[in-house]
Amino acid sequence: MRDVADREIRPRFRALKDGDITAKSGPNDLVTVADVEAERVLTPLLAAIEDIPVVGEEATEQDPTLPEVLGTAQAAWTVDPVDGTWNFAHGSVEYAVMVARVQDGAAQAGWILHPETGDLLHGATDAPATVRTAAGDVRAVASVADAPARPLSQLRGMMTLTFAPGPVAECLAGMTEDVAEITPPRMCAGWDYWDVLSGHLDFVMYFRAKPWDHAPGAAILRAAGFAVRHLDGAEYRPGDPGRPFLAARAQEWDALAEAIRARAGDAL
Repeated sequence: MRDVADREIRPRFRALKDGDITAKSGPNDLVTVADVEAERVLTPLLAAIEDIPVVGEEATEQDPTLPEVLGTAQAAWTVDPVDGTWNFAHGSVEYAVMVARVQDGAAQAGWILHPETGDLLHGATDAPATVRTAAGDVRAVASVADAPARPLSQLRGMMTLTFAPGPVAECLAGMTEDVAEITPPRMCAGWDYWDVLSGHLDFVMYFRAKPWDHAPGAAILRAAGFAVRHLDGAEYRPGDPGRPFLAARAQEWDALAEAIRARAGDAL
């Protein structure tokens, strides 16, 4: 991931030329030559590590059925070559490279690289959450599994209401009365998940659950003791995408989910 970022992404950072940026589904949904080239290089490298299907964001643009393999294959990779493309295209360091390994439809392991800081986040079902620096130093992320629960009024979170249905967004705008703060999204899930791991946020809620955006973060957060579930309590699975989900400390998850359901009601 570092190699590909150094060869295909970072040299283009703040150096994109005319024609290097195009829109996909809308003016805010961008793709750059860095996205395309990074995924082109990462895909065979991952397949060489383990010969399982690779579900990439850009490949899915060409074959929208590709993510279906996450629910049928025993194992698969997901790749987001440049998460936060809008940020990258506008010169913000808040972009990421993200890879996950999905096992039997569930996020088994995740890696999130912040190319401009050099930090690589990792976590898995059989490995604790860690941060590896560009220099190779590794530090453990303290687990929150045994942390005491706090009242909602003390919690800070982020909710991607931009992608919520209109009635739901209107209802959940009132969550600012239940919690300490709702912060705006960074436009990069790879940095949102870091905000949770580092303690700057206590929870995140997403409405657009594309697997390459969230399988890595879900695996890493769970390795650090967080719960990542749909509002009905079912575990988030990238092999079963499309529904909104909430990530928070397990000891606060139920209270948060109840408050969200109370606000949104039948609009969810």
